[in-house]
Amino acid sequence: MVKSKKAEKAFENLLSRQDYLVVQANDLAKAFGNLKAFEHKLLDYCFSYVTKENTVTDTFKTNAKEVLKHFGLNTSGRSYEQVARGFKALNENTALYFSETTPDGKRAIVMGQLFSYIKFIEDGEIEFRFSEFSAPYVFALRSQFYSFKLAELARIKSKYAIILMKLWEANRFKNQRVTTIQGSLEEWQDWFLGKEKKLEPARFKRDCIQVGAEELEKKIGVDIYLDVVKNGRKVIGYEMQIVDNRQPTTAEVIQQATENSHQTDIYDFLD
Repeated sequence: MVKSKKAEKAFENLLSRQDYLVVQANDLAKAFGNLKAFEHKLLDYCFSYVTKENTVTDTFKTNAKEVLKHFGLNTSGRSYEQVARGFKALNENTALYFSETTPDGKRAIVMGQLFSYIKFIEDGEIEFRFSEFSAPYVFALRSQFYSFKLAELARIKSKYAIILMKLWEANRFKNQRVTTIQGSLEEWQDWFLGKEKKLEPARFKRDCIQVGAEELEKKIGVDIYLDVVKNGRKVIGYEMQIVDNRQPTTAEVIQQATENSHQTDIYDFLD
């Protein structure tokens, strides 16, 4: 078959943008820098419903009252409206690109969504399902990487602290004490700001990275060290180390030992 140079160029341009390109499970934790703080929390609330027993076709159910209770919000009409708007934003702002190889060996990008659908019913009941493309990654992310508790997440207020918490979990395997996060300036800005917004490096470090780091140090009990990577005088990236000073409980140690005895792989969910 004759290859089309125009089609190849279009594919490479699409690939180079990497708009939330998902190759492995922890890529999901780095996505959606465009979401607001409440929307990030709502997304992780949805992730929290996933268990090892779930399958790709499972539907999850909750209700607005439970969401309000979890986030410590009152039951006013305004709070219900905030929840409805939050789910609407998740539906509109969680597009994903999935890398794939066709049966005959050609590279492909599947343009999909995180959710197959989100249903908000007039009595406050909420129903959602992850898409057939995203579900295996969501389930693997939940089982392999996400170890922070929703109670911890609820204490975090700034969007940048939430994003940094997710980056930490995406780069940490299980409960390792020291985690290193590396990335170019462009990658860090994509993680924190999304694709459409960029800041001057000094302002980005001060207003985004440091704001998130200081809140995590204060509320989670970690030490965070940041090195600026330069080429001459030009900032080209950052390297961060997060040291977890929290002590695991006996129950968590036992649970960790149990989980280590049967590692979960993303392909377990692709039957």
